[in-house]
Amino acid sequence: MTDSHFPYLIAVDGGGTSCRFALLKSGATPPQRLVVTGGSANVYTAPDQAVATLSAGLADLQRQSGLTDAVFSQIPVYAGLAGVIDRESAARVAEALPQAHVRVEDDRMPAVVGALGEETASLIGVGTGSFLGRQVAGQVTLIGGHGTVLGDEASGGWLGRRVLQLTLQAAEGVELMTPLLRSCLRDYSNETAKIVRFAQTARPVAFGAYAPRVAKAAAEGDAAGQRLMAEGAEYLCNGLQALGRRPEEPVYHIGGVAAQYAAYLPADVADYLRGAEGSPLDGALELSRRFAREIAQEVV
Repeated sequence: MTDSHFPYLIAVDGGGTSCRFALLKSGATPPQRLVVTGGSANVYTAPDQAVATLSAGLADLQRQSGLTDAVFSQIPVYAGLAGVIDRESAARVAEALPQAHVRVEDDRMPAVVGALGEETASLIGVGTGSFLGRQVAGQVTLIGGHGTVLGDEASGGWLGRRVLQLTLQAAEGVELMTPLLRSCLRDYSNETAKIVRFAQTARPVAFGAYAPRVAKAAAEGDAAGQRLMAEGAEYLCNGLQALGRRPEEPVYHIGGVAAQYAAYLPADVADYLRGAEGSPLDGALELSRRFAREIAQEVV
């Protein structure tokens, strides 16, 4: 429920590829939700474009909703955006938007809240990138998600980068050549220089294209594939431990790679894996509700 001060809420699930904007009217039964889509919004790599995308998406919501400027400008906005690495970057984006009440946070937050609801549980998010989170009594702790160069362990991008590293090492006799590594080497006409050139400019999604091959090879017994999946699983377990996960606590997962690790996780984790309860946009709407309550309390 939203506070009576705010019959409308706005939530933004903003990623480096695209954004979704939701306007929720809570007074209707059932609540009415208007959703529009927009372009990319990565606050770190393209802050000006992020602001432009957000402004355009909000304008589209207002146009389609038919709300007046006076009403629309007072609706609380919660935006979970890619590339928010500190409070300063979040504040700069919030201040650039026309709404009276805006909260900008890291896009991992709505992903955790959307996946877990109100449950005390942990989350592993493993797609092209990766992160982990845990929620206890509505308080969320996050780790990881630091990008391809310094982090994103266990992710699709990480698996692709690691398998190409092993391919180079196997070609030079440092590592044992396996069918998986041989197939990767063939992709580059058996020329290691071509792998190096590819890696110099490859984006995480390009590395991530190798993740399904690694997972398939591991399932078929390839030693290199199994090694990489085991390394990724070890990182995820260490992350859950760092977050303080308790025995028998559910571990929800999101992202296209996360479920591939089930066979490589210990039973005390694998047996408690669950699919996400809701989407990041659902999480952003819940965080928008919480934000509205905070504003209402300040007004009172």
